[in-house]
Amino acid sequence: MKKYLVPAVLGIVLQCTLATAFAGGTVDFVQDVQPIIMQRPFFAKFLFDTFDFDKSADAVTIGREVNPQLAGYRIGPYTVFAKKKGTAGPYNMEVVIDTNVHFFDAKGIELNDAEHAKTVKEDFYAVEVNPFPSTNK
Repeated sequence: MKKYLVPAVLGIVLQCTLATAFAGGTVDFVQDVQPIIMQRPFFAKFLFDTFDFDKSADAVTIGREVNPQLAGYRIGPYTVFAKKKGTAGPYNMEVVIDTNVHFFDAKGIELNDAEHAKTVKEDFYAVEVNPFPSTNK
């Protein structure tokens, strides 16, 4: 139950339009997102065998108001544009990598919120694949 609490709380915060507390930011897909995907080898193989990914992804950014020490730190969910492996043309899908976010204090004890955290760890939780809306009518 605890592992679902932090993502749920973060989702509520985001939906409450606290844009200055948690805002969007860009990360390098290979450097920042791929290691998270690789935590689940079965899904990693499926994703990399099925899709070509853009070089950057969007993420949630922890704001200074939430935690000055972690201000600017990027956390999931990560959204990246994708297309079917080997196809030409533009990216026509969004792939969302959902994570469980864990916040820890200086002693390594897991916390229920980001406010007093010193470090962050993420676990791959789920993947969503969303096609772009069709422009054909």
